[in-house]
Amino acid sequence: MKHMILACGLFLTFFVKAQLPTIHKDQINIARDTYGVPHIFAPTDPEVAYGLAWAHSEDDFKTIQTLILTGKGKLGTYLGKKGAPVDYVFGLLNTRKVVDQQIKAMDPAFIQLVQGYLMGLEAYAKAHPQEVLNKHVFPIQLEDYIATTMFSVAIFCGVDKTLPKILDGTIPHVTGFTGEGSNAFAIKSTKSATGEPMLVINAHQPIEGATAFYEAHVQSEEGWNILGGLFPGGPLIFHGVTPNLAWAHTVNFQDKIDVYQLHTDKAHPGQYEVDGSWLKLEKRKIKLNIKGIPFTVSKMAYNSIYGPTVKTPKGEYFSLRLPALMDAGALQQWYAMNRSTNFQEFKAALAQNHLPMFNIMYADKQDNIFYISNGKMPYRNADQKYNWSSTLPGNTRATLWDTFKPLDALPQYTNPASGYLFNTNHSPFLATTTAENLNPAKFDKYDGYETYHNNRSQRAKDLIDGYDKISWEDLKRIKFDRQLPVKILYPYGLDASLLFSLKESDYPALATIIQGIKQWNHVTDIESVGALYYNIAYYQASKLRTNGSKDPLTEAEAVQLCQYVHDFLLKHYGRLDVKLGEFQRLQRGTEDWPQAGMPDVLAAVMSEPFGESKRKMNSGDAYIGFVKFPKDGGLPLIETVNTFGASSHPESKHFADQRAMYQAQKTKVMTLDKAEVLKAAERVYHPG
Repeated sequence: MKHMILACGLFLTFFVKAQLPTIHKDQINIARDTYGVPHIFAPTDPEVAYGLAWAHSEDDFKTIQTLILTGKGKLGTYLGKKGAPVDYVFGLLNTRKVVDQQIKAMDPAFIQLVQGYLMGLEAYAKAHPQEVLNKHVFPIQLEDYIATTMFSVAIFCGVDKTLPKILDGTIPHVTGFTGEGSNAFAIKSTKSATGEPMLVINAHQPIEGATAFYEAHVQSEEGWNILGGLFPGGPLIFHGVTPNLAWAHTVNFQDKIDVYQLHTDKAHPGQYEVDGSWLKLEKRKIKLNIKGIPFTVSKMAYNSIYGPTVKTPKGEYFSLRLPALMDAGALQQWYAMNRSTNFQEFKAALAQNHLPMFNIMYADKQDNIFYISNGKMPYRNADQKYNWSSTLPGNTRATLWDTFKPLDALPQYTNPASGYLFNTNHSPFLATTTAENLNPAKFDKYDGYETYHNNRSQRAKDLIDGYDKISWEDLKRIKFDRQLPVKILYPYGLDASLLFSLKESDYPALATIIQGIKQWNHVTDIESVGALYYNIAYYQASKLRTNGSKDPLTEAEAVQLCQYVHDFLLKHYGRLDVKLGEFQRLQRGTEDWPQAGMPDVLAAVMSEPFGESKRKMNSGDAYIGFVKFPKDGGLPLIETVNTFGASSHPESKHFADQRAMYQAQKTKVMTLDKAEVLKAAERVYHPG
């Protein structure tokens, strides 16, 4: 719960004292299609945002409110002790200070959009007071909203992983990598079987909660028209499709965050030394209001010239520095991307350089395809005595950076001759054919770009190269593939290759498990026994090493894993011929179903313990979209599917009405055509 809340408050709501946009509720139409997906139509962008806030509140007001509370440092008033750490980190990062400095320079149209969103949310709260979580939710200022945007992106950039390492002492001193997901594919007309450009939008996100994608279509008479995915509290689409273009995001892994160890001593209390001078360590008290505790708890936060600073239990001080805490304009840039009508305008939106991360995969009706490993990357000191991939000395300004590279300095491809681009969170230097891939030596090594394949990228490359031309159905087969490559790769954790080379004759008591893994065809369908064995071993492997070593598994450890699988199955199932679907489940409400897939297959599934004997999917394949731009220049063909449904309410018929389709890897047809939407809508109404 903590990670989900931290990882993406991506964009709450707010209350503004400034002049509000004019809203005519009777001119705002919310059209619910047969799957309950809202299509919002209104004269102006702020009115559309108002309608989006209302519609999303109808479906998931509770989650949106937890994000509002995050932006006010009041999550603890609702979640108690579970919310207090989030409130502390929000206060520590102090994004509000940057917002106060930058807000006057923001695009007035963007400010009006967000104001319209707030007004819709506030109106919903007033109309449904029984749904308001507590007295701290409303009102919230515009500045708090944008500060939460910054906070959310900072979490995506790795703050939630870095801070615990500092506080528990595992951060390297001056002397992991995780398998985040998402897939994106862009196909140019020359590689398309029908000569039509195509794009795949495929986020791998938590399937419920604060970072689960919500599908919506927003259209104003001012030219805003886009369908796609957003997070709770989002006033616009984060990735999706317009009449002219489409894009998808995947998480990238440049070095987005630097950690500095400050030089302090007992002779200079409250100070730290930089270049021979002793500077005052700024400190602030963060007041935490925690449900169930009748008094305010205060916790100290610090700040150095490098950034937010925390004190470890040993009394050491470490500072964080990341571009995400220095720029409040990420959401404004997304709005410009939403409003783009061609490749030139889209590139101009990217050139704002407010968005500090995310790969961007793009295609349009003019037959452009484009991929960039986007990021707000600093110019770092090239002196080789500084190890930018580890903890840095915080006693010199030589490690302090404050300027950033322009868009054209980032790895990117436009219209390669191969006719295709793809990313599955792997290296930006392996995005197309070998002959056209970028040379990593031409880019700054201190940016920390990945240089290797993961299992999804290797499998995708193998599949794509098997087609001379790719059809619409071929593209679906590639995206929905559930097979690991012939040679399984281990880019993130322990190399478990020895699992596939154990001799069952040496361990006759484990022969069934060893043979099952060795004979497994790497397909992760619900009927597979071998996939089950490997899945159980996969999650258990991370528990073998208490020293953090990433060395390949030893034979003894591989045997230990096989023994664990054997004993686990006999204890909980009484037999060894258990299938993946019996063990791995998809749950919604009180029901659960067999779920295929596994981490790092294209149709990825990550899971968590479900009782004592099973696991349930908690993230992976989430919002999925296929886009094709027709030769006649008309509106794009769009097919999508979400994991469950539009509503978070168990009593709603849209609580899980896409679930069966999702598990069968089928899609529903969507459209940007207003007349078609209104004609087929199950319900059309005004907010309020």
